[in-house]
Amino acid sequence: MLILSPGPANISERVRNALTRPDIGHREPEFTRLLQGTRSLLLDVCGVPQGYCCAVMGGSGTTGIEATITSLCGITSGVLILANGVYGERAAQIAQVFGVPNTLAKFDWTCPLPLDQVEELVGATTHDVVYLIHHETTTGTLNPLREVAAIAKRHRKWVMVDAVSSVAGEELDLLGWGVDLIIGSANKCIRGVPGVAFVVLSQELLEVLSGRRQVAFSTDLVGALIKEEAGETPFTPPVQTMYALREALRELLEEGVQQRIAHYRSIAKTLRQGLTSLEVALLVSPEHLSNTMTSVMLPEGVSYADLHAPLKTRGYVIYKSQGHLSDTTFRLGTVGVIDEEDIEGFLLALRQVLAR
Repeated sequence: MLILSPGPANISERVRNALTRPDIGHREPEFTRLLQGTRSLLLDVCGVPQGYCCAVMGGSGTTGIEATITSLCGITSGVLILANGVYGERAAQIAQVFGVPNTLAKFDWTCPLPLDQVEELVGATTHDVVYLIHHETTTGTLNPLREVAAIAKRHRKWVMVDAVSSVAGEELDLLGWGVDLIIGSANKCIRGVPGVAFVVLSQELLEVLSGRRQVAFSTDLVGALIKEEAGETPFTPPVQTMYALREALRELLEEGVQQRIAHYRSIAKTLRQGLTSLEVALLVSPEHLSNTMTSVMLPEGVSYADLHAPLKTRGYVIYKSQGHLSDTTFRLGTVGVIDEEDIEGFLLALRQVLAR
């Protein structure tokens, strides 16, 4: 069964086998080696082996988002959240729940963040943090992170980024672009399994966050970092999931991050060309799409259910859209263990289903 979602994704047998490693106690030196090795590999994948630190937390990517937003309590004038999809708006909901001062700037879901408006907003805001989504999987839109970060830095803002669906799938230069913090997840482009989120942040930002007023308990980012530097996690971690993440990171580095990105770009191109040949329209203009997600317009008279069930019987699981797009579009993720032959097989199956 090929899962065509932005994650969780199909994994390699090598990663799957890592889930069967022997049980270990999470207060034992064996786990400390697993934890520290995984954190180090994540920094390597993100291209920041020096000057940044990494917290690994049990949970989905949203765990990392909550840990990030709550770390701002008591030490910030607020956060400007740039949103062109569900995930930016979710960050604002988290900020509201925990009483973090914030301004939510909403933009068209089908276009990248408009830089002229971003410049105006960042220049006018009294908030000292700018938060955005790199790859907004609501639609597959890739936002211009390098340019937005440059704007934020000109105005002396901290830059925090939801990179859950872009780490190892898109170009990402934390140090060169002036990105202070990113949030990621094991089960997207890295090709681990669900259950681990991570936050990578600069040492400079960590010093500031250390003065936060703690409002979260299990998702306290600074508390997690303190414990992990000492070789433990604050609470019981998903040990087997971390085994799988470590193996996925090793696999990724052996392949090469740039090679992984190029592979995702190639198969996405094949998919989009095939959809065009089937006269199936895309929601977002191809030049604005990421390497790993494509939003597709449902043909007239065809519902998501009309496609999902027959495609699943043929071995392909498509992905439902969110919000107001759920009745008119569906999504196709091209992450995980997937190649050109898989894409061609899916296109053939889609052709057969549409012909019915």
